[in-house]
Amino acid sequence: MFIKPSALAGVVLLAASQSADAVVINFDYTYDGGFFSGGNASRRNILDAAGGFLGSILTDSLTAITSGGGNSFNAVFQRPDTGATTTLSNFNVAANALTVFVGGQSMSPGSLGYGGYGGYGISGTQDFLNNAARRGQSNPTSGPSATDFAPWGGQLIFSSSADWYFDTDLTTTEAFSGNDFYSVALHELGHLLGLGSSDSWMNKASGTSFTGTNAVAAYGGNVPLEGDKVHWFDGTKSTVNGVEQESAMDPTIHVGTRKVFTQLDLAALKDVGWQVSVTAVPVPSAVWLFGSALLGFIVSKRKQNSSF
Repeated sequence: MFIKPSALAGVVLLAASQSADAVVINFDYTYDGGFFSGGNASRRNILDAAGGFLGSILTDSLTAITSGGGNSFNAVFQRPDTGATTTLSNFNVAANALTVFVGGQSMSPGSLGYGGYGGYGISGTQDFLNNAARRGQSNPTSGPSATDFAPWGGQLIFSSSADWYFDTDLTTTEAFSGNDFYSVALHELGHLLGLGSSDSWMNKASGTSFTGTNAVAAYGGNVPLEGDKVHWFDGTKSTVNGVEQESAMDPTIHVGTRKVFTQLDLAALKDVGWQVSVTAVPVPSAVWLFGSALLGFIVSKRKQNSSF
């Protein structure tokens, strides 16, 4: 039995039409804790838009993970409604797809959410083990030589007590108060996709700088990191279609504002191993600080910045 630890890198565009080669991000609400159920369909729509956008720009070919015939893949993740480490035995993942368990739970004041890729336990043939680890990618996806990333999925957990703004029409831009759920969803999905959490990210973090070739080209030099190495340095800026914006993967987001993936954030996806079909993102564009801790998972959470 091989156990790979999961990473929970806690904390955001419109859903683009998906190409035939796009990665599909499937959200599973089994453990949603009521956050997305009942009369909360708009929350699912916003999450689908965030997942739809990011999935549509990723063109990697991911092989399926199929348990059976003596091969067993067990998905390990943090249950969104309780936070308990959970294992699902004989788990399957479709080709070119990620499975993401989502939900909400009560969090301390100032916290917005957590997110990250899942771990696994596995037994079976060597080919089955290799496939589960790389999902058809030719380069290493873990360890000190990792240059690629290919998870089965993971988890996103949102605060059930935060003051959220759930935008019912992402095609329009209007003033709002509260914390933009769309922005936070994009940020958390970025962590699930390996930004700030994968070995292929950490292998390019030198001190408090990120040295990935694509990010360096987008930024114009090594990109400064927070001390946790999970986020860009607070206030790091890039562009969205030529317009300057604070990066989506820095550790703060101001109440009443929206942040989307900038050219720098997209470049970082390439650096951790994803094939990305766009170089800039057209989108609508509150302060929350994302701290981090190492607790068996890589965890980063959002806390309100008292200076705002």
